[in-house]
Amino acid sequence: MTKRRVFVIDHELLSPISIGKEHILSALKENKIADGPIEGFSTDGLPFQNGAEIRVELKEYYQNESDAVKKLCSVDRKFELLASTIGLFKSSLDKILPTLNPKRTGVILGVGAEHMPLKDYESEMIDFIERKRNAVCELIAHLNSNDTEYSHLASPYDIYANYLAEKFNAKAFQKSILTACVSSTQAIAQAYDSIARNEADVVIAGGLDSIINLVALISFGKLGVIAETTDGVMCKPFDANRKGTIAGEAAGIAIVVSEEFMKKNNLKPIAQLMGYGNTLDAFKITAPDPSGDGMKRAIKSAINKSNLKVENIDYYYAHGTGTRQNDATELKAFKEVLGAHANNVPISTTKNRHGHAIAAAGIQEFSLLLEMMKNDFIPSNLNIENPIDKELNLVSTNLNQRINYALSANFAFGGINTVLAVKNEK
Repeated sequence: MTKRRVFVIDHELLSPISIGKEHILSALKENKIADGPIEGFSTDGLPFQNGAEIRVELKEYYQNESDAVKKLCSVDRKFELLASTIGLFKSSLDKILPTLNPKRTGVILGVGAEHMPLKDYESEMIDFIERKRNAVCELIAHLNSNDTEYSHLASPYDIYANYLAEKFNAKAFQKSILTACVSSTQAIAQAYDSIARNEADVVIAGGLDSIINLVALISFGKLGVIAETTDGVMCKPFDANRKGTIAGEAAGIAIVVSEEFMKKNNLKPIAQLMGYGNTLDAFKITAPDPSGDGMKRAIKSAINKSNLKVENIDYYYAHGTGTRQNDATELKAFKEVLGAHANNVPISTTKNRHGHAIAAAGIQEFSLLLEMMKNDFIPSNLNIENPIDKELNLVSTNLNQRINYALSANFAFGGINTVLAVKNEK
């Protein structure tokens, strides 16, 4: 059976550098960097005092929501990010809802791990857990009161997908993915599969996460992947002096549809999802296989399954965390797959601007890529002074250049590697 073609018709993003997709391009062109002193809790005594926070009040974006939604937002930062993203999507949502068949519309969300309160979590833990449980139960009751057909919750993480399904009246399926830094990338990949295999006509795909909290910052810091900021060190992906990434947060949504749905409703695509590659190293829980084999197979698979040639690729949107192990291994894998063409391809990352949003990294960068394609723009690798590879085109200056075919890569703890192949439809 011939697979159906898959397109993206809309998206929205809540990011430390862009509250809404309409501001993405200006943020990139102005080289906006969200890295700064953390305001949400005290970092006194820690070597990790900076983060890429969303430093605006978000209540205005979900002010018309139910009391149950507002209550959960007050105790769950991730849920607040998702509810705010829905608020950004309001005008688009009103337009697309009448076109959707609920039983042919699904939701797939990448979700970050749970975290404890921002302040003195030892003394507040019991109270926090109780308040969070009560808030989740109230929202479940609210969703059920609307005579919905959404899946029951297998775990508290499912509340995010079910909430989003209620907004889009999506009754085909509601799925949650927790695979660290590739969670939302895999959500987009699974959306591709669901439509290509005719399991759905529309999938609302995306993710949400925040590691701007004390437990996450200390945990990632002890693993050596957060750049210490007490000595002024910056996030410097692909630089010989790189020392780590920036803790971040984000939420985003993309509407992924079949070609038939798009044409039936006279919709214009932003981009075509050509395919993806997905592999597992099974090497080490906190580090990639230094041979780059898993990354290499994911990149190669994304190209081959999309029926592309390596010569077609004219931009590589790198995972590029700024950590010692990821950057060198990623470039090694890229060079081995693309061979002689590798040096011709612009390569950049944007984590040095908006930080690493872990489960929301994929959807944040996917949204950025869609706007980059739309506006013929390739952002530079900020802070790069001494590139670790002098042959590759590690972009050091913003480029005004069309992107026809791009690869967007994310690699996660546990050696999970997911790469999307995207075609510009402008």
